[in-house]
Amino acid sequence: MEKFNLTKLSLDILLLFLDYPRVEVGPQNPLRIERDHVAKLDCRVDAKPMVSSVRWTRNGQYVSTTPIHTIYRVNRHHAGKYTCTADNGLGKSGEKDILLDVLYPPIVVIETKTHEAEEGETVIVRCNVTSNPPAVTIEWLKEGAPDFRYMGELLTLVSVRAEHAGNYICRATNHMQPFGSKRVEGVGNSTVALLVRHRPGQAYITPNKPVVHVGNGVTLSCSASPPGWPVPQYRWFRDMNNDLSNTQKILAQSPQYSIPKAHLGSEGKYHCHAVNELGMSKMATITLEVHQPPQFLAKLQQHMTRRVGDVDYVVTCSAKAKPSPIIRWIKDGTEILLGRKMYEIRTIPTETSNGIVTVQSILKFRGKGRPNGNQLVPADRGLYTCLYENEVNSANSSMHLRIEHEPIVLHQYNKVAFDVRESGEVMCKVQAYPKPEFQWQYGNNPSPLTMSSDGHYEISTRVDNNDIYTSILRINHLSHSDYGDYTCRAVNPLDAIRTQIRLQPKGPPERPTALKVLETAHNFVILSWLPGFNGGMLSTKFLATYRRVTTPRDQLLSDCAVSAQTYMSSSNGLSSPEWLEFDCFRDNPCKVSPLDQHQSYVFKIYALNAKGSSGYSNEVMATTKVSKIPPPLHVTYDPNSHVVGINVAATCLSLIAIVESLVNRESSIAAWEVVDTIAMQASGSEATLKETTINHIAQRTHYSTSGRPLGHAEDITLALAENNQGPAVRVKLCLRSNHEHCGEYANAEVGKSYLVETSSFTTSVVVAIVIASIAFLLFTGFSIVLCRCRRSSIAKNSNTGAVKEYDLDSGRPSIVAQTTANQPPPPYYPTGSIDSKSLEAHAMELTLTAVQDAEDLLHHHHHHHQHSYQQQEQQMQSSSLPSKSTASSLYGAQNGYGCHMTNAIGAEGENYQVVPSSGHHALSGGTECKYHEV
Repeated sequence: MEKFNLTKLSLDILLLFLDYPRVEVGPQNPLRIERDHVAKLDCRVDAKPMVSSVRWTRNGQYVSTTPIHTIYRVNRHHAGKYTCTADNGLGKSGEKDILLDVLYPPIVVIETKTHEAEEGETVIVRCNVTSNPPAVTIEWLKEGAPDFRYMGELLTLVSVRAEHAGNYICRATNHMQPFGSKRVEGVGNSTVALLVRHRPGQAYITPNKPVVHVGNGVTLSCSASPPGWPVPQYRWFRDMNNDLSNTQKILAQSPQYSIPKAHLGSEGKYHCHAVNELGMSKMATITLEVHQPPQFLAKLQQHMTRRVGDVDYVVTCSAKAKPSPIIRWIKDGTEILLGRKMYEIRTIPTETSNGIVTVQSILKFRGKGRPNGNQLVPADRGLYTCLYENEVNSANSSMHLRIEHEPIVLHQYNKVAFDVRESGEVMCKVQAYPKPEFQWQYGNNPSPLTMSSDGHYEISTRVDNNDIYTSILRINHLSHSDYGDYTCRAVNPLDAIRTQIRLQPKGPPERPTALKVLETAHNFVILSWLPGFNGGMLSTKFLATYRRVTTPRDQLLSDCAVSAQTYMSSSNGLSSPEWLEFDCFRDNPCKVSPLDQHQSYVFKIYALNAKGSSGYSNEVMATTKVSKIPPPLHVTYDPNSHVVGINVAATCLSLIAIVESLVNRESSIAAWEVVDTIAMQASGSEATLKETTINHIAQRTHYSTSGRPLGHAEDITLALAENNQGPAVRVKLCLRSNHEHCGEYANAEVGKSYLVETSSFTTSVVVAIVIASIAFLLFTGFSIVLCRCRRSSIAKNSNTGAVKEYDLDSGRPSIVAQTTANQPPPPYYPTGSIDSKSLEAHAMELTLTAVQDAEDLLHHHHHHHQHSYQQQEQQMQSSSLPSKSTASSLYGAQNGYGCHMTNAIGAEGENYQVVPSSGHHALSGGTECKYHEV
């Protein structure tokens, strides 16, 4: 008994350390995996003792013994229940099931790929869809019909017609959520062709306007709409010579008809139609055009030689083409133009059958531009080309014409320059045909120069194109005895010529000639000239000198010409006796810049090298163009009187004003339109005002925010401001000679015009006001000085100790000190402190200030007079301490003065004078003012 109890206790203790297998599967149950992806089935076991292996089964069939069962490419047949079993030998195994859910997009199946139906019957087509998860949408679409959409598995078409035929697509979608991935949309589709039995509709041929060139191929295609079912046959016919009876001859029975090599006889009308067992389509017809490139009937002779002086020479070429060609004559690569009057061209077209045009072209060597009537000249030599062109291609024929003539000298200068001990080359360049022979002579020696054995002379000849020959006399190791005149003699069977060329030492260049202006802009001028002999220095360069001059009267307004002449002749004017220089280097033409716009300049050129400079060329004048036209200073428009006022600054340009008005403002197509063009009468010396009445500016009734109708001009302006509609009128200034060259727009102020008042102060008016103001100030000052002189003695006798006058020799003279020869009337300035120009400037400033704000200034003066009177009473009551004046002077910022010069008559009619008092304050740089009754 005790032994049994001991055994049972041992088993109980052992069971504390043993456990049956507990199985967990994952990573998710059910495990959803998308088709063709990897599936991993995980089996985790907890047991004591541990299991050595697990067993995977599916439907009782062994699968695997690994803890993780991997399926690398999951397919639909892998879906199902998998069981993981584990056993640790305790007599009881553990197991767990996991469901593998294979996700896949819709698989769409239609029972047949084609469905044939008769016209008028009902068509039903089923769409079978398989997917996991199930499809969320199934719809029918039609190829080529984006608006067609039918929902559901069954496609039902009632009473089908020919236009219902086509390809129908069943499209299904589902939404898949695989383990560890984002949600994806699956799509599947299938197509069925619906064939509706019908006869072909209207036939069509493409291209509908075929054009083919002779020798090329062309393919015509025939189709029908609707196309017809069963598939029709296509038949091709052709009109022969517009005989319709011949159209019954079938050219081909296929959708396409090809002409491998077209000719002029291929042109004509072609027909096709489609036929099936249900009927025939309507006939289609096109016209085939056959074009021919130019084809020469008569070409030019390749080589032709004539003699200078031959009369009435002509050349002819002829070609045929379709369509009619364009003929051009070309000489040495440049088209012959009739404007030079050296040639006449006659073209004779003749139309033949099938639209072919034969064109004969004749080039006549005659014209008023020829120096000797209708005779050939040496310049007629060259390569002549007769060129025919049409839409198809081009063709040409060429002739090399040579003119027999005597030698003609071509070299530019009759001199060359080299220094002693250099090797010099004297070149004689001529044009001649036949080839000339050259001879060289030196000075008066009749014997020709030959190549010497010592190598001092070398003679060679160079041949260029266009019958140009150059004989080169090379003189090695020049000495002073080699300088002089060399004679070149050129001889051919027609004549002989002699020309002298001087060999001289290198020196300064010769002056340029024939200076002219090629182009002008607003800031540059381009010049060209004929250079003189460069003195033998290849480094010779050119410099342009220029200066500004008076612009010609015909390019300025009348008053501008006078003012410009006066201004340019003054010492301070822009015209200066000094010339400016611009380095052109070796550029010819030369661009001289920068220059001022709308200014006249005189230019001349000289050459410069290391040996010196040349004389000046002829002078030329040019006026630069206008770069920018300024906008108007001010523009107003009065809707009540329909008056437009345009204020223009001083200018010498001849201008017009273009007035525009905004139309259709309420609509979305509001636009500006030109309502008037006004010729401006500008002035070069002062601003001008131009007013004109324009009755056809667009008007409309405006309403304020309160709904009150606005009828007057002031109310219209208010409405524009309230509605924020902007200006209804705008103006731009343009050149009278070029209406496209304009400045910026200026918007008009809509309302009563105040331009008359604001623009009345022109330069002449301001000058008159300034002169009158200066005269008034001088007269007032002189009157005050006279009054001061008469009453100063009375003031001294009555108030000897009350007031101490300032010494005339003090650094700050009394404002009312006695006038001397070196002191001007008040307001006073120390000698040399301010000149007459400054006085005039200050007087102008005071005058303009008074004009602009007269009422405020009078009010200020009146208030200041009352304040001064109160200060005087306080000073009379004080014992001996002077009172500091706080009045601000009009000249307080100049020379330390701080006293205001008021009118001689105060606010109450009393007379006062202002005197700076002496004392510590005066010495410290301040000024104390006292008022004394006079």
